[in-house]
Amino acid sequence: MRIDLHCEGVEAAPVLRDYVTRRMGFAIGRFRDHIQWARVKVADVNGPRGGQDKRCVVQLRLRNLPDVVFAITQLDVRAAIDQAAERVARVLAQRVRRVQRPNRARIASMQVQPA
Repeated sequence: MRIDLHCEGVEAAPVLRDYVTRRMGFAIGRFRDHIQWARVKVADVNGPRGGQDKRCVVQLRLRNLPDVVFAITQLDVRAAIDQAAERVARVLAQRVRRVQRPNRARIASMQVQPA
């Protein structure tokens, strides 16, 4: 799966691209079948004024589920990416579990009871 990375006010070095691809790929890997595309945007919140606030915005387009969009702000780019990866794995697990529960309940109710 392709993960698009957009950087604003942060250098889009190949090392950062590799880190985002590896970290997010690990977080969403088991949910590949449910994801159409992923976009990660890393930005410097303070811009030219200085400061150390970095924001990581993650947007996932899911199949047959609502999109996942959220932002994490941290002092360091890698810390923001790490926290976003942890959150995306947790949110995807919850969404997929909610979708799968009704199917299991419906199958259980459709089973024939012995007479």
